[in-house]
Amino acid sequence: PSKEFSAMTDGEDIAEAVHALKTAVEVLKASPELLHTPELAFFKEYLVSMGAKIPPAKEKKPAPKVEEVDDDEPLSEEEKEEPLPVDPDVIPESEADVSPAQENGDASKEPSDDDYEKASAVKGEAMEAQSSGEFETAVAKFTELIKLTPTAANYANRGMCFIKMKKPLAAIRDANKALELNPDSGKAYRVRGLANAQLGRWTDASKDLGQGQKIDYDEGAYEMQKKVSKKLDELHKWEQAAKARAEKAKQRKSKRAAASAAADDDFGSGFPGGMGGFPGMGGMGGMPGMGGMPGMGGFPGMGGMPGMGGIPPGMDFSKLMSDPEILQAFSNPKMMQVFSEVSPGRWGRERDAGRD
Repeated sequence: PSKEFSAMTDGEDIAEAVHALKTAVEVLKASPELLHTPELAFFKEYLVSMGAKIPPAKEKKPAPKVEEVDDDEPLSEEEKEEPLPVDPDVIPESEADVSPAQENGDASKEPSDDDYEKASAVKGEAMEAQSSGEFETAVAKFTELIKLTPTAANYANRGMCFIKMKKPLAAIRDANKALELNPDSGKAYRVRGLANAQLGRWTDASKDLGQGQKIDYDEGAYEMQKKVSKKLDELHKWEQAAKARAEKAKQRKSKRAAASAAADDDFGSGFPGGMGGFPGMGGMGGMPGMGGMPGMGGFPGMGGMPGMGGIPPGMDFSKLMSDPEILQAFSNPKMMQVFSEVSPGRWGRERDAGRD
């Protein structure tokens, strides 16, 4: 043996190395298939050279049959996302307002007799322009009227002109102002309901139109109510389909996770976190835990090293390998040095060198 080996065997070092070797043997007895790993090829070579019988390598059991989920698998017709139906009559918000915003006057104003007298003439002009389809002129007249007499009816009438001009955001502002002055204005609710419908806000439109019809029924508004109800049905069906697609996607994800977990359980590392590598070698992946094997006698020619008791049957091998003492033993440089020193290749080289 080398001088380094002789020096190592002095004092307590030999006891520490033997303890590490015993621990390693216990581990190998519990899981002899470790001898077939590349990292322990040198030790296997030594045992064979001494006449030991090495158990054959176990065949890997087939992978568990888990339903495979391919992310690239084409979606079924039910799983394909369908765009929300687009109503060509819906007005984009970028086109739904007037610029600058309409004037609102002073809602707290107390009109004078002169204001009422002027308002009477202006109101006639505003209604005439509205009836003639001259909505921009009507808006201007209603604005003049609002400055004279800021009433809920005047705001609601101007809001209806904005509806005709397809400016629902301006109409909503007028409807809100009218409802501030008169919370029971059926016309203000209808104006806001029609404006929300023009914006495709079907839920809000349904609420406003329904409230307006409760206060003051209007046949024309009823036709819009039917259209809004139809749009709401389409929206609900689309939302239900979207929810079903999301559930299917969730199931796909769960199946992938189950497949990955099953593969990890059967083919992942058996030692917690993997086993640290011997000096100079990469770490060796853990093997699945298994119960202990009965003790085996000393190897032939080893000078009567007594057989050691096996690890008790039924012991969880993965728990055994979580023992810090065993893990430390496997990474002990002295144990590796003992392994390398007793390697027949090493002894053979030194014996030949001695002959020279």
